[in-house]
Amino acid sequence: MRRVAIALFTVALLCAGFSMQARSGWSGTYSVAGTNPGVGAYTGRLTIAPRGDVYDVSWWIAKEHYTGVGIVVNDTLSVAYTGGDRSWFGVASYRQRSDGTLDGRWAVHGGASVPGTEIATRR
Repeated sequence: MRRVAIALFTVALLCAGFSMQARSGWSGTYSVAGTNPGVGAYTGRLTIAPRGDVYDVSWWIAKEHYTGVGIVVNDTLSVAYTGGDRSWFGVASYRQRSDGTLDGRWAVHGGASVPGTEIATRR
């Protein structure tokens, strides 16, 4: 729990250092398809909602719910996230393609050394 709090606090500090209003261009509901290193492929749903200078981010993957907070720097949305029991945390990074699709990479603290990948397509 303490590690999750530290990660989220770090993201909040980064948010304070950048005065960039969250834009609706990232917001919406997406269908996701990804790869989890050593586990396999997955599909699910992603929602991104602007809240002031940050984004609230939620995934529903295989009946599991993950939540996070994100910021945009340049053309990249970076998200600190955790699962339902909040005993672990991870980070995801998305770039927006010209067609609005999000191309993502993610990792979990203490997990595989190869990042997972994710493609998010706006619904």
